[in-house]
Amino acid sequence: MRKTLPLLATFALLLLVNACASKHHPIGYEELLAGDDAPRWTLEPAREDSKEAKAFCGTSHNFASEGEARDNALQNARQQIIDAMGTYGQHLVEQVISSTGTASAILDPGMVLDDATRMVSEAEIRTRAREFHVQKWARTTQLGLEYYYRAYVLVNWSNADAEQSMADAIRTQAQAKADEQDQRNINRALELMDRLRSDQW
Repeated sequence: MRKTLPLLATFALLLLVNACASKHHPIGYEELLAGDDAPRWTLEPAREDSKEAKAFCGTSHNFASEGEARDNALQNARQQIIDAMGTYGQHLVEQVISSTGTASAILDPGMVLDDATRMVSEAEIRTRAREFHVQKWARTTQLGLEYYYRAYVLVNWSNADAEQSMADAIRTQAQAKADEQDQRNINRALELMDRLRSDQW
């Protein structure tokens, strides 16, 4: 009995110390509970580029579930791909226009990019995810601790996919507005173009 009391007192003291320590965290204090620090590719995705594909790192907002965080990271990566495709698309449309005498009156760059954006949005980006990194965090709030997940995803979007999306969008616009000769000219111009390189978009 005499040995039990000191043990109970020590245990109670440890609980009190831990409770006091937790109260000293200011509101907004965050602590990483699982997932380790974010890997290097989250800060430098371009280092993962290859001759065949460009790498994009999608980062999620904070979510209560891991699944929601993963989905949001994929959405972020998809938006980055769409933004990059916009720059490349403008370049490709200009190339096609300069390669055909009638294309400038047929192709609307804005509509071409809209079609390409839709194609990228509908693409199975999920299946192209090379890596996921998920962290679990705790944040001190006025109501106590709250827990959330943050996810990172590394997606490789191939040069061939980028080129194909833009070419398909250009053909869609051409077929909607052009006569057969114009369509043949545009298709010929597309066929003559070199494959997209990762440093072009």
